Amino acid sequence: MPGRIRWLLWLYCILLLAICLSIWISLGPELATFRTFAWDFFILYTGGRMVLEGQGESLYDLPIQLEYQQRLIAPRRVATGSLPFFYPPTILPFLLPFSLGSLSLGYVLWLLFCLLLVAAFVFLVWRHLGIGREYRGTFLLVLLAFYPLSNHLIQGQTSLLLLLGFTLAFLFLRKGHDLGAGLLLSLGSIKPQMILPFLLVLLGKRRWRALVGFLLGVGLLLGSLLPFLGVSVLEDYALLTFHLLGVQDEYGLFPGSMNNWRALSYRLLGFGLAGNGLWIGLSLLSLGLLAWIWRYPWADHPRRFSLQFATTILLTTLLSPHLYLHDLVLWLLVGAFLVGKGSLWRWWFFLPLGSTASLLGHLWPWAFGPPTVLFGTITVVFLVKEMWEMP
Repeated sequence: MPGRIRWLLWLYCILLLAICLSIWISLGPELATFRTFAWDFFILYTGGRMVLEGQGESLYDLPIQLEYQQRLIAPRRVATGSLPFFYPPTILPFLLPFSLGSLSLGYVLWLLFCLLLVAAFVFLVWRHLGIGREYRGTFLLVLLAFYPLSNHLIQGQTSLLLLLGFTLAFLFLRKGHDLGAGLLLSLGSIKPQMILPFLLVLLGKRRWRALVGFLLGVGLLLGSLLPFLGVSVLEDYALLTFHLLGVQDEYGLFPGSMNNWRALSYRLLGFGLAGNGLWIGLSLLSLGLLAWIWRYPWADHPRRFSLQFATTILLTTLLSPHLYLHDLVLWLLVGAFLVGKGSLWRWWFFLPLGSTASLLGHLWPWAFGPPTVLFGTITVVFLVKEMWEMP
């Protein structure tokens, strides 16, 4: 990377980092009281505490959840239609240790756990994804300046588990350890909409051992708790999920505020037939593109395999019917792929520009769709072009 370009990148990232820090400082009082932010951890804590106190069989009963949340933050009131716990049961083994103490202590410990996940991700990137020693500090600065990471930490979210799982799964797949890769991909079961495209790729490429590993991993996560929850909890989760698919502007589900094809379609054409038709059309187009980029022999070209994985992550975020800003931490892995050995210096600006797009969300004209979706789409086009030009 030319020296002047690196200085420009550093200044750009320092400005973004200053904005992120100012947001943390301004939200300090909110985080301490769980009034608006860190509410995502509150619902994780709700699920964990209900299981610990023997109410696991009622985990997906919304009125009982509301009553339980009310007791947790009394004397404040929880509004009807507030964000409920609607994660699948596979998330529970990760939550229970953080639900043993108070809500505030649980959030602080969860925040520290998330920072450990970030540190593990950075270590893997430095060691295994071809970033030279002279660029490691630059990558760390770019990562810290990526606003969706701050948003994830503020909210107390879970997508960093997917980030680490996808990173390790890629490394295992690259070495031909499909069974281990599948086990690691089972972390994606905590957000099923985020793992489905990867499972379709593995199915299409007939990577049976990886699929078996995924099923084993899900079985282990479920098997550790089903004896205490009862098998009926799976049916309850499925029924609640189907119920929430038709909900808008309630239970924390605001399609227009998401960062996916669904949000773009809703903003352009509304929730009617035209909007849903556009959403379905864009989703089918994305699935077709996914099949096209994986038409090559499996892992036949190291750079292409990285770009295929990166493009799959971007398409996953666009396809997912439920995706908010914090889920874009998966773009950190995309950024790591793009700046690896043999890449063009311009790709170093992917994460800073993505961070800028995420910060512009409230200023962006509503009818033009989320800026993150437009930026993600443009990036997919450039990645497809680069793969097309490969020998």
